[in-house]
Parts: sequence; structure tokens; C-alpha cells
Amino acid sequence: MSVNPINKRVKPLSNEELFNIAPSIFSENPIEGVSDKYAFVPTYKLLDTFRDSGFYPIKAGESKVRDEANDGYQKHIIQFRSLENLLRPNAKDEYEDIVLTNSHNRTSSFIVDLAVFRIVCSNMLVVPSKSFVHTSIVHVGFTEQKVKNAIKEVTSYMPKIKEEVAKFKSIYLTSAEEQMLANAAIDIRFDTNTHYIEADELLKVNYEEDYVPTLWSAYNRIQEAMIRGGVKMKNLVTGKNFTSKAINGIDATIKFNKELFEIVQNVALLKTNYKSVA
Repeated sequence: MSVNPINKRVKPLSNEELFNIAPSIFSENPIEGVSDKYAFVPTYKLLDTFRDSGFYPIKAGESKVRDEANDGYQKHIIQFRSLENLLRPNAKDEYEDIVLTNSHNRTSSFIVDLAVFRIVCSNMLVVPSKSFVHTSIVHVGFTEQKVKNAIKEVTSYMPKIKEEVAKFKSIYLTSAEEQMLANAAIDIRFDTNTHYIEADELLKVNYEEDYVPTLWSAYNRIQEAMIRGGVKMKNLVTGKNFTSKAINGIDATIKFNKELFEIVQNVALLKTNYKSVA
């Protein structure tokens, strides 16, 4: 089988490029109506705090707004990658990145998350807070030092996430176990009393790397299918067939990622404990 080479080189985004992607990052003031205790956290002024810590923005986005009054203040997200990984684009198959979420309309605290980015399929797997780290900084009493501390805390957990990924790659699943994992993922997003999805719809192999039946492979196949949508489904109430929509919202994407990660961790724990007892 011939496989197209993967371009792993990523160019950091300039402030101008970030502005074109997500203008809300550069809001100069918060939305009207915030309390006197609300400490405005202008995201763009903290970009250099991340850069000075060795992390550069590589991807960004912002929420769509229904109320025009929120336009320019809405929730936004930025993905940062370390300078070391940017300089060595072919060194690894996945990278540990920092994900920043913030808003200027009171819909979000200043949140710093840890994520794993898989190169082959561009999957961003956000790590749940109770597993590693999730630093939420409220706007009341906000200081730049808290951001520096959050970056330091997140980076200190990166070796642990590397170990976790290595564990996922070492665990092999049977076809039945893959389907059980897929069904658990379906339960996160859909009401299975009204919607039906064949587990195999989430387990299709799109990349050569995923022909190996590991927990890591199944996890990524399922995550990609659920996030990108296009999965064949059936409405059990109407009897109509349709395809799932992509998960586009910032909150929905992060929530699904974290819940799926926890399920995969539980599978790894069960499989590891079973082997140790056996």
C-alpha cells in the first residue's frame, strides 16, 4: 500500500493571522454590563506570555453568536505548541499542546487545558481535568502571574500524558471490545432510545496506522468519526435514516473529548488490572 507523506510542519500564527481567524481574541474591553469586580482579561495581551514560555499559537477559532451584541466578545479558543516540537516536526506522531479558552462576555473563565494532537488525522484529544490538569482562572482577581503558573502547571503534566498515550498504544482490543468502546462513545452524545448507530460506523479505518487493533487506534477512529460527523444513523421515532452533524462548538467539542478520554482511561485500567491478575 502506498501512503501519501504527511506534512508535519506547522507554521506559528502571527497576531494578524489570529485576528483574521478569531477577532474576539483582540477585544479591547469586555461586553457592557459586567460588574465592577470583573477583571478584564484581554486574551491578545497574554499571547506573548505564552510565547515567552516557549509556546506558540498554531490554531484558533471562536464561537458563533446568535445575539449580535456578543459579536467580538464571544468565547474563543487557541491551540499552542512548544517551540521544541515546532523545530522538530518529524520527531513524533503526536504532540502535547496547550489549549486556551476565554471570552469577553462572561461566558467563560480563562481556561488552560492540556491536549494531545495526533498528526496523521489532525485529532485534538483534550485531556479531562481530573486526569491531569485543567486550570480555570476566574476574571475576578485575575493576574498575569496566574497565567504563568497555569502554563507551568500544565507543562509539568506533559510527561504523564506521554506515558498514558504509550499505555493506550500497548493495549490490544478484540473486535467486541472495540464495539463496546464505540457504543460508550455513542452514549455520550446521543439518546440511544431515539437514535441508533452501528458501532462499526465509528470504527472504519482511514489511515494505515489504525489497522493495528489497539486501544489508541480505536480511540482515535471513534473520536474522529464523532467529531467530524457524517456517520450513518437512524431516528427510531420517525424511522428515517440520516447522517450525524459535526461537533463544531467549542464547549461541545471539549466536553465530548474529555468524556471520551475518561472512558478510554477506564478501559486501559480494566485491561491493565486484568493482565496483572492473570
